[in-house]
Amino acid sequence: MAYKIHPLWHLERLVSPARRSITFPHPKVTLLSHHIPKTAGSSLRVAFERALGRRHVYGVYANTGAAEMSSGQDIWVPRKATILHGHFRPHPNHTEMFPNALRAVWVRDPIERIWSLVGHLLSLKERHPHYNLMINSGLKADLDSQESIVHEMITTNVLNEFTRTYSSYFSAVPIETFSFVGSKHSFEEDLNRLSDMVGVNLKMLRINRRSDQSQPIPAKIRRLETYLPKEYEIVGDYL
Repeated sequence: MAYKIHPLWHLERLVSPARRSITFPHPKVTLLSHHIPKTAGSSLRVAFERALGRRHVYGVYANTGAAEMSSGQDIWVPRKATILHGHFRPHPNHTEMFPNALRAVWVRDPIERIWSLVGHLLSLKERHPHYNLMINSGLKADLDSQESIVHEMITTNVLNEFTRTYSSYFSAVPIETFSFVGSKHSFEEDLNRLSDMVGVNLKMLRINRRSDQSQPIPAKIRRLETYLPKEYEIVGDYL
């Protein structure tokens, strides 16, 4: 589902179409909030919007420049935006494009994140573009079985972008350099810590929980941690 752009931003972009870059930075942005899928990012964006007002929080998703942002290219950002939140990867250029911004990210146990992601895709099916990617990936698993899909994804090299997400995500900018790393497993406590860091009273919300409310993770899947040593190495200290 595409991110809904504030109506006034359409007008603002027509009047002021200049894109932010290394040579034309955005000094008002104070936080780059990276949303790795299935780590409570949707809840966080709404918390930011309720605390600051929607016009101060710009969602960077597929329809608003996530690809450009992830590769450190120029991107249009609203003048009043102070927080950028969305599905964009960290890039070294961001420190020059947004010189006053801190980096924040949330992580989750790798097995749990994969399990939740597959459950989410099976719930949405064709309504989510990654569902088509999953079913056309060459998986031999029963495509109606969450357990079968997750097991094959983890134990083979099929869909590494789903299973080795942290290894790819933090390849250009290590997780240790982030100003804030929160854990979905201690969401309320870490949300308070983030509130203190940015000086904003963020309230705990729970949205987009369709797949998290489904069947528990089978022991057979839990035992697959050994297939993901790099993933646990990267986020283990933050879980």
